[in-house]
Amino acid sequence: MLRYKKANILISIAVLIGLFAPCLFKSAGLVLAQNSLDEEKEMEAKIKELEDKIAKYRTEITTNQQKAKSLQGEISILDDEIEKAELEIKRVDLIVRKLDTKIGEKKVVIREIEREVDLEKTALSELIREISKYDDVSYLEIILARAQLSDFLSEVRSLENFQGQIQQALSKINNLKSNLEQEKNVLSNEKDEQLGLKGVQNEQRAILDLKKKEKKTLLEQTKGQEQLFAQLVKKTQLDIETVKNRLYYLKGFISGDSLRFEDAYKYAKFASIYTGVRPAFLLAILSRESELGKNVGTGTWRVDMKPSQRPYYLQICEELNLSPDTYPVSKRQWYGWGGAMGPAQFMPATWLGYKDRVAEITGNNPPSPWNIKDAFVAAALYLVNKGANQQTYNAEWKAAMMFLAGSNWSKSYLSFYGDQVMILAKQIQEQIDILEKG
Repeated sequence: MLRYKKANILISIAVLIGLFAPCLFKSAGLVLAQNSLDEEKEMEAKIKELEDKIAKYRTEITTNQQKAKSLQGEISILDDEIEKAELEIKRVDLIVRKLDTKIGEKKVVIREIEREVDLEKTALSELIREISKYDDVSYLEIILARAQLSDFLSEVRSLENFQGQIQQALSKINNLKSNLEQEKNVLSNEKDEQLGLKGVQNEQRAILDLKKKEKKTLLEQTKGQEQLFAQLVKKTQLDIETVKNRLYYLKGFISGDSLRFEDAYKYAKFASIYTGVRPAFLLAILSRESELGKNVGTGTWRVDMKPSQRPYYLQICEELNLSPDTYPVSKRQWYGWGGAMGPAQFMPATWLGYKDRVAEITGNNPPSPWNIKDAFVAAALYLVNKGANQQTYNAEWKAAMMFLAGSNWSKSYLSFYGDQVMILAKQIQEQIDILEKG
């Protein structure tokens, strides 16, 4: 009966582990969550405060841009843009800190689940070791070793109970492993987002430096005098040839190495006729995405492109009779795979969804994502689907955000992208107006 008693003790241990270990782990998690709750609420309040201030500066910038040009107005816009960029950097700092806390908590949860798995495995191994001792003993031997039949029946029931405990332990371990995998995936996503936020912050710092330089240059050129500013504006407006001949470099394109602004505008105007997307906005998107082809990517399809996209990429290259390794694609980023093609930065599968319509408009069949005209038209068609043909500030801003981040377009820390596109669109519109008047 000693073996029988030992088995019952082991079962009791296993039951106690199953009942109380999760409670202990949950209690630890609750304490940790409670300790960080106040800090998280404080950070959320600060983030909300910064977002309200950023929205205020965004409104002021838009309002000032609509006023007649003046030195004071331009300085005010630059001051607001500088302040807004500084606030955006602070906001991302807080979001990164908040993610740090979440990542720390997630790591604790993962460690707790791993410990619980280890405890369950230990209990399970003891149960299996104990029940295995019966494998070499026949029922007849057990009956003969027992004084009464009831003792034998009791031990048989104990063995059945063992088996039930083992099945429960196996099921619990499988569930814990599944939860562990889910938690690790969440942790991985949070780490990726944190890395991406740091990339966003670097871009915001670059914007901040640029605006400070713009302000310094403007003050140096005008010496703070409205009269000199007015002369500078007039000179710019009269210098049509400079605007026409400004070069945009198109490295890696089938159709050439460079493009004058006047020609870029003609392509954008052509696309606008068929889509209703404002030329200045289209040029701003392409400028922001790839500097009109100057930065079409330094990645390769073999490394940076998502495997599911590669067959479509090879199909495009085959139709165009091009070597797949001829042209660069975008590199993989924190928010996902790379592999985007040409100045419009289309993914292969997306391009195939637009190519027939592009061919109808441009007459190029098959069209190419690296061809200037095809790329402009494809980008315009894509932006129409995002509502850009409404030609309102809000519709264009949202379309720009969706062009960047797709379903993640509403993430507040990415809003600087839409703001920058709209500022750039205004500057390009001024250049277009000069061409049209000329």
